[in-house]
Amino acid sequence: MRTLIKYFRSYLKEIILSPAFKLLEAVFELIVPLVVAELIDTGIANSDRSYITSRVILLIVFAVVGFGCAVTAQYFAAYAAGGITCRLRGDLYKHISSLSVGTFEKTGTAKVITGLTSDCNQISSGINLTLRLLLRSPFIVFGALIMAVTVSPKMSLIFVIMLIVLSVFIVINMKMLIPLNSRTRDEMEKLVTRSGNGITGAKVIRGFNRQDDDHEGFARQNAALKYLQKKTGSVSTLLNPVTFVIVNLCICLLIYTGAVNVSYGDLTQGEVVALYNYMSQILVELIKFANLIVNVSRSVVCAGRVEKFLKLDIDDGGDKVLGNESEAHRLRFDNVSFKYPDSNNDSLKDLTFDIAPGEKIGIIGKTGSGKSTLAALASGILEPTAGTVTIDDTDIRDLTDKSRSGAVSLCLQKAGMFTGTIGYNISLDREGITKEMIDKAAEVSMSSEFINTKEERYDYKVYALGTGLSGGQKQRINIARTLAGNPGVVILDDSTSALDAKTERKFLDNLDELPNHPTVILISQKINSVKDFDRIMLLEDGRITYFAGHKDLYRMSVSYRELCRLQGVACDE
Repeated sequence: MRTLIKYFRSYLKEIILSPAFKLLEAVFELIVPLVVAELIDTGIANSDRSYITSRVILLIVFAVVGFGCAVTAQYFAAYAAGGITCRLRGDLYKHISSLSVGTFEKTGTAKVITGLTSDCNQISSGINLTLRLLLRSPFIVFGALIMAVTVSPKMSLIFVIMLIVLSVFIVINMKMLIPLNSRTRDEMEKLVTRSGNGITGAKVIRGFNRQDDDHEGFARQNAALKYLQKKTGSVSTLLNPVTFVIVNLCICLLIYTGAVNVSYGDLTQGEVVALYNYMSQILVELIKFANLIVNVSRSVVCAGRVEKFLKLDIDDGGDKVLGNESEAHRLRFDNVSFKYPDSNNDSLKDLTFDIAPGEKIGIIGKTGSGKSTLAALASGILEPTAGTVTIDDTDIRDLTDKSRSGAVSLCLQKAGMFTGTIGYNISLDREGITKEMIDKAAEVSMSSEFINTKEERYDYKVYALGTGLSGGQKQRINIARTLAGNPGVVILDDSTSALDAKTERKFLDNLDELPNHPTVILISQKINSVKDFDRIMLLEDGRITYFAGHKDLYRMSVSYRELCRLQGVACDE
């Protein structure tokens, strides 16, 4: 909770004023039974109409002022809860966006979505209720007890016994609720994960006719969540009926003993009514307090989960800046190894190579040989577990995020599309990207071929997942996005897999027309795509077996010759 305290400091005024107005309302509420007692014992008993009228007017004033205090307190509570949660959610999203790729993937999308939505909403509800009831309910309960003592010390023993019994029950209930709420949130995350898998993988599920299996898996997870929610609900719902039973039994005892005392002349009828009103106030406030406990216990669990997110280490980047990110850069790996978390084996082992500025490099290898991992290391998305990756002799980890992303641009095989226009999907509103740069990137990537056929051109609306665009069109927009910032190093991770041979060849030839002549690294399964490059790296089991031109590689490597034979590629010697 200490991490979240800072968000309350900006709303100290509202945090103070909300309970203050609630306490002021409570003061009026505690005085009302005494006024009613006087009205009965003095006004009604003596048939004093003027006294009755004055007391009725006083009660109306208390009601109006109390209502105003309640509305004001609610406004300040809602203002503080909404503002605190808004800032918390914004910082949480920013923090999650700054996590390293490895940490983000280990955390999981389901936890992130649940944290940003359900957890933050529950925290907001908890803050609102706490500001309004945390002080008011105990104040009313103990205030009513004190007022009961002033009316009749002997009768107030009923109030004391009732509060002790209820306090013990509430403590036991809370100890049971907090772990149950925690388990419920975990099961909700699993349900979100299951739902996400079913939605994003809808085409695969339908293609293999596994709708029934997917539905059964969802139903099982839904049933598990239902079981926990029922168990949690059964514990939390005990608060209200048990409180009602205990308080109403005490009310019955109060009325009985009060009637006896009235008959003996120890109490007046007005005092019995006042004691009854105080007992009723305690009943109402304990019910509110019970609901507050249920909500606060959930909010505490959610706050703990959000705090764990905020304590995750973020990728701050370094403080060094390259002179000109758009110039072609030298890329070097020095004894680089990488192992994924929870993996027993290195994905890449002792890689050492040097790529000169402006050089065009192809990377070939079997599935699982570490090609995409190498691309992620070269772009700074992943950090090596051993060795260093340098750009122009500067460790990539020492560069600022802005300098690194400006110097190195990675294009993934799967094109990530965002809801917005084609122009936005290319520029992503990055600083310094002009209309001319977007036009050039679209021309080089062959995107302009289909963009110019649309009436809206760059204003054509694109939806998440690229609905309405073919796989090749999405890949070309993805490539244009990579080229638009004129990076000095362009890494294409099998980014042309959905393009036909003719379009791919035109694009590769167009790379030579880029004004900054960047260093290019192309990962591909097709030898025809990289055979004309300066050098080709052959990766096998996370190691570089050969790194040479097409002809030399054909001559030196049996594996490469076999790949050429399978793909019908000749040496051309």
